[in-house]
Amino acid sequence: MHRFKKILVVIDPETNNNSLLHRAVTLGQRNNASLTITMVIENLPDSLPGADIRDQAQIPGSDINIIEELSNDFGAAGFPQQIEIPSSEINSVETTLINKEMPNEWESPVEFLEQILEAENDYLDQIVVELRQEGIAVNRKVMYGTPDDQIIREVLRNGYDLVMMTGEGKTGLKEMLFGSTSMHLMRKCPCPVWVMNPMQPEHYSHILAAVDPIQNDPERSNLNIKILDLAASLASRDQSELIILHAWKHYLEKYVQSGRVKVSKITYDQWIEDLRNERRRSLNALLEGYNLQDIKCKVYLLRGDADKLIPDLAKTMGIELIVMGTVCRTGLAGFLIGNTAERILRKVDCSVLTIKPDGFISPVMLDS
Repeated sequence: MHRFKKILVVIDPETNNNSLLHRAVTLGQRNNASLTITMVIENLPDSLPGADIRDQAQIPGSDINIIEELSNDFGAAGFPQQIEIPSSEINSVETTLINKEMPNEWESPVEFLEQILEAENDYLDQIVVELRQEGIAVNRKVMYGTPDDQIIREVLRNGYDLVMMTGEGKTGLKEMLFGSTSMHLMRKCPCPVWVMNPMQPEHYSHILAAVDPIQNDPERSNLNIKILDLAASLASRDQSELIILHAWKHYLEKYVQSGRVKVSKITYDQWIEDLRNERRRSLNALLEGYNLQDIKCKVYLLRGDADKLIPDLAKTMGIELIVMGTVCRTGLAGFLIGNTAERILRKVDCSVLTIKPDGFISPVMLDS
């Protein structure tokens, strides 16, 4: 089935984009889809660095001692040693800067932005030429502004049905894969968002589909179908093992366990068993619509918190892609990704494909 027709691929020149581009090309070929390769230049400051003090006679002094360089024995106190760059590398960089044709000064940030736009367009042109040799219909676009807002507006203007990008995190104390831009896109972008870990192989061996089948909830049922459609399709094409997981927990458990609600053990056990049977029936009903015989597949119905079980299962089973939904209320603009999904994303480092329910309205609006 041709699922995606217009794919927006967000490139970061500072990141290894090989796996991202290979997956986008493969998906484009299989779906006969068009690709648009884009990057976003973030807003420049109102003035260039130092421009506001360039004509000043002197910089106001201060009694505060400001340290601008680390001493060579800085590591003796238990801190990292200062990294020394070989003089040959410094000379090479200086020579490159001197030889490169550049204006002595930019008169304004606008001129500086024009230089950046020209360089990034040249960079994208090289990528586009290579992709067109693969027979892919591909365009390129450089945008300027706040990355997540510009990407979402591009989706709204041109009707993309998938955004793909490389995770831009891995810089914080917890080594999170998902940075600010990808998290905002997974919250607010109306189409599916696929954030890839550049360190993972181009073909996935294990794909996890996180579903939440609940009776008499049409919105959630439609979302589960979309999740399974995509996960099963990708697993079939990559010859991956498909892991289908539904994590469930009785909403009264925390009250009983804390002692705030008093019930007998017989009653409590019956609550749990009744809900387990209900969720098993709902899961079976969901899976009846799929022919999983041709896919290596395991189905898990696990009692516990999804934000704990999914990261644990992903780590234990070597999951390379999680396909999951985000929770919102139909038609409610700006309703953020659910708390459970947020916690999951902060605990995993594999690629993630997030899907919005039908009727989701992005809080980002097109410029009037």
